[in-house]
Order: sequence, then structure tokens, then C-alpha cells
Amino acid sequence: MKSMSFKTVALSILLCACVPQRKLDDLQLKLDACQKSKSECDNNLTNAQTNLSNCNDINSKLKVKVVELRTDSLECFTELEKTKLLYAQSDALSQKIINNNRYENEKLSTDLNAKNESLKQKEMELNDKEAKLMESQNKNRDLSANLSLAAENLKKREARVAELESILRAKDSAVLALKLKIQKALLGFQNQGLTVETRNGKVYVSMDEKLLFNSGSTTVDPKGVSALLELAKALNQNGDVSILVEGHTDNVPMKGNPNIKDNLDLSVLRATAITRILTSQGAVDARRITSAGRGEHFPIDTANTSEARAKNRRTEIILTPKLDELLSILGGNN
Repeated sequence: MKSMSFKTVALSILLCACVPQRKLDDLQLKLDACQKSKSECDNNLTNAQTNLSNCNDINSKLKVKVVELRTDSLECFTELEKTKLLYAQSDALSQKIINNNRYENEKLSTDLNAKNESLKQKEMELNDKEAKLMESQNKNRDLSANLSLAAENLKKREARVAELESILRAKDSAVLALKLKIQKALLGFQNQGLTVETRNGKVYVSMDEKLLFNSGSTTVDPKGVSALLELAKALNQNGDVSILVEGHTDNVPMKGNPNIKDNLDLSVLRATAITRILTSQGAVDARRITSAGRGEHFPIDTANTSEARAKNRRTEIILTPKLDELLSILGGNN
């Protein structure tokens, strides 16, 4: 700075000696301006130096701060790396948890769907059971009503059965009484091939051929007529008895009588002959009597002996008490 000032002064002197006044004034003005500029520069320099010093202080502080910041940055980087690692671990754990949760959710969803399907199935089964229960209840109500009706009908039937049993007992009593009357009326003929018995609620008066007819004949013998007239007396005393006269033969074919074709014809003619005696001589109402011929088709004894054939040659007079009251009850049951 001193060297510059000296040069400046010397230059000024030189200029003053060599140049005119006007120029000197100009130079002086320039010199003053330069000095002023110099003064300003000096001030600026001083200020700059002060600023530089301040900047150096600030720089020093900044360097310290930079070191601190670097240290902090390193620590932050370390922490950041740790944080990244933890984040990565946390992310992996979160992903694992998410995957596990997804698996669990899928499993739960599957289980829930299965349970829902099972619940739907059970609900359908329950509805079906409820429907069946209602149907069963309806059937039970119908059954109860039917049972009540059946019980009522059963009572009615029991009453009818009791009435029927009473009538049957009365019928059996009547049959037994009729048998006793017939036995009493025909007592004198029971050792001559005549039997009286009850079968199926009926009285059977069975007369052997020897009591009524000669072999192959349709004419009743006198002793047979006597037996039939005694029977007619008993029948006339029991007007509520139906009479069926059945003729039976053995299985030996008919021969020697051109007026009789076969055993069936013989059995019919004999039943008719007996019926005529009962109605014409015995005065039995013909409307009570039915005549029938059975031929050899209903034998008592199937043995191929003379004794068996003799048993089969018979006439059965079947006496049946009238069953009007009984049939009325049976008709009512239908």
C-alpha cells in the first residue's frame, strides 16, 4: 500500500510539471476520485477482511459442525441401516404374518364354507324332518280319528257279536233241542240203521238203505215209511226248520233197471220218493223241503269193501233251523 501511494504522488508531481493547468485540474480531480475510491477500497478491504475473519470463524465453526454432522450422519446412516434391516425383518415378518393370516383366513373361509354347507344340509334335513313330523302328526291325528271311529265301530261290532253269540247259543240250543226231539221221535228205529247227530249247527238224520229201500229200488219199504211219518210228526212241531233230503249211493254201477240211468239218477229218485212221503203222507209243508241226489260222490267210507259200500248207501235228511235273525245281523255287519 505504501509503494502504491509513493508512485501515485510521484506521478502527480510529474504530471504537474509537464502538463497544462487544465489537465492538471483534471488529473487532480481524477486523483481525488482515485483517492476517494482508494479510501472506499480500503474501507471495503477492511470490511472484507473483517468479513473474511468472520467467515473464517464461521468456516471453522462450520467445519466443526460438518464434523459433527458427519458424525451424526454416520450415526444416522448406521441407525438407518439398522432401521432398514429391522424394516426388512419387520417386512418379512409382516409378509409371513400376512401369508399365515392368508392361509388361516383361507382355512377359516374353507371351514366356514364347509360349516355353512353342513348347516344348510342340516337345515334342509331339519326342514325335511319338520315336514315329516307334521305329516306324521297329521297322520297321527287321522289315525287317532280313525282309532276313535274304529273303537266306536268295535263297540258296535262287539254288541253285534254279543247279539250274534246270543243268537248262536240260542240256535245251538234249538239244534240240540231239535236233535233230542228227533231222537225221541225215532227212538224205535235207531237200531235199524237210523242215526241222529249234529254237525256244523245242523241235525243230520241218516237212514241206511236197508231201512228204506231194496237194492236198486226207489220204492220206500213200509218200515221206512213208518220212520218217515214219525219224523214228519216231529218236523210239523218245529215249523222253523228247513229240510234237505239227500240221496247217496255206493260206487257200484247201476244194472238191470232201464228206467234208472246211473247212481246219480238213483239217488235223486230216492230223495224225491222220501220227499213225497213227508209231504203227501206226513203233511210237511213242501216249501220247507229240498230234494237232492249226490250219487256216489260223497262217500262216508272210501274203502273198497262191502261194509264200506253199505255205509255209503244212505239217505240223509238235514234239518237246519231258520237263520233269518242271524242273517239279518250278518247283513247289518256288511
